Amino acid sequence: MPDSAQPTAGEKWIAFLRGYGPVTKGDSMYAETVARQAERHGVSPLAFEHPEAKLLGSRLDAQTGQLTNVILTGTAGDGKTTLCNELWYRLTGDDKRTRGIDRGNYGSAEVDTPSGKRTLHFIFEFSGFTPEQGQPWEREQLDLLDRFASSVLDPDPREFFVLAANDGKLVQAFDSLPDGSAKRLEKVIEMLLTRDKRELNGANLLFLNMSRMSTRALMMRALDCLLARSEWSCFEDEADDLAFGPDSSLTKNFRLLTEDATRERLAALGELCDASGFHISIREVLLLYVNGLLGCASPDAVARPDHLRELVRDGRQHEARLWDNLLGANLSDLRRDRFAVFRFFAGFRIGQETTNALDALLLFGEDDADLADDYKRLLANDPYYGDNPAFARMRNAYLEAEDDRALADGFHAALIGERRRLFFRLGENEDRHDPWQLSVFHAAGSFRRSVLGPLREGKRIETWVTARLVQGLNRVWTGLLAGELDELFLTTGLDFTAARISDLFLATVPLELDFNGAGITFSYDDQRHVPVFQVHLKDGHTASLTLTLMRYEFLVRVAEGALPSSFSKECYEDIISFKTRVLSDFYQMTEGRRLPLSILSAGSDGALGRRQLGLKL
Repeated sequence: MPDSAQPTAGEKWIAFLRGYGPVTKGDSMYAETVARQAERHGVSPLAFEHPEAKLLGSRLDAQTGQLTNVILTGTAGDGKTTLCNELWYRLTGDDKRTRGIDRGNYGSAEVDTPSGKRTLHFIFEFSGFTPEQGQPWEREQLDLLDRFASSVLDPDPREFFVLAANDGKLVQAFDSLPDGSAKRLEKVIEMLLTRDKRELNGANLLFLNMSRMSTRALMMRALDCLLARSEWSCFEDEADDLAFGPDSSLTKNFRLLTEDATRERLAALGELCDASGFHISIREVLLLYVNGLLGCASPDAVARPDHLRELVRDGRQHEARLWDNLLGANLSDLRRDRFAVFRFFAGFRIGQETTNALDALLLFGEDDADLADDYKRLLANDPYYGDNPAFARMRNAYLEAEDDRALADGFHAALIGERRRLFFRLGENEDRHDPWQLSVFHAAGSFRRSVLGPLREGKRIETWVTARLVQGLNRVWTGLLAGELDELFLTTGLDFTAARISDLFLATVPLELDFNGAGITFSYDDQRHVPVFQVHLKDGHTASLTLTLMRYEFLVRVAEGALPSSFSKECYEDIISFKTRVLSDFYQMTEGRRLPLSILSAGSDGALGRRQLGLKL
């Protein structure tokens, strides 16, 4: 440790960063706590431009007279309180809240506009403003919310409100209001939430649901913000200190985070979060990166400077590798499950899934002429952690031992860590090794390249992608071993239900739109950041399925031969529910017409043949 009794700049920086990590702390007053910690350590909080900041700035501008009511909602940790504090400072000049000094839940101020003075009311934390569950509303609270409702519904209000609330508390609070003017907003809020809208005609209200922000965009903004901090000069200024020297795990992990390969894989995970309908808050994105940098196997789970020095002295830096930390491997199961980001990443089972080829690379690559080049490039020549000597010893002992359960368990745990390293080091377009084979979602790379990328860029999906998905749908919907066909088959069971074996033929839908408007198309939901698969029976008759990563993986695996119920019962039920919606639309479209009935059967080549029954539906 440095001789000075006073902490160095690098030590202060680590002490500050640890506050963002998975250390024990309460969720209440998080923004204020961070601000006070920043002031105490003499650094500024981690901050980047919030994705909604520009919109809020344009809609709440006293100088131009552009004012409106605002509700900021969503899950905890998405910057609602911070946005409110920054708005308050910009509109009033009072910086106490941004410095963590003022904790009040309510504030009001008058601002000058071209049309005269207007009053702004801020409810910084709606949960703290409303009464405890089971307690009655105070008259002052009801009066303020009545005025809020009047401002929303008044075409020319003189006062405006900014309200920050978690979505569950928002709905619960308005539901508990007694009948009155404020109660009128309950339906407006429900419509905005359920329809994913930001505004409604006739309502002077901007409704921003932070849970709809792109996780990928947040991850990239947060990463740029963290890496650009000037405090990282500690690696040069304090290089003689083992905690910040070239051999420190912190130094290695920081350099790894600056690598394009790491950034690309993190962006991919964020993109797949979005495409799975899963949102990670700003707070947990920052937690993810801080844990990646400082995570270690210690009671605190996040290293202090002394621990970083100890790891270097003992040659144990591999115990604090970025890749393991990004997946929460340094945390206990109980602590890891507290955080949504690690729960989602755990769903990928990265390192717990593999292929024979990838394990052969890890086990025998050094001595196998066919694998040696890949082994050197991906493992031995890793500029940060190189060959893991602990893993090499365990590997050799394991391969030589005949039957040692304890040795086998320890080696398998170490092998998972090496697979994680490969997952982050393998390129997206490797000729021989697909990194996504190290996860449960083998088709994730295809999903990104063939579906997400083209849709975001406004390009069409290639026919082979549609054909693969339709093959999976045909197998689930018919219960028959259908091959790769150029039509989607609409079928039902003999009892006219969506039975597992549904070989009663009704109609087909072509892969591409025909002149009648029948066919398969894709679209991209910009609000929810997910692709949508659409079956058009004809113009005006369309059924849509949100094509999440899980559903794409399911359909691809079924197309490749997996039994429909073996991968995911939930996905199977989702696809059958989608079939029910399509059939409902079909029956509505053909109401009053009698349809000839045929029985389907699958040939050895996967073709679906029809045998007419001589009956009509």
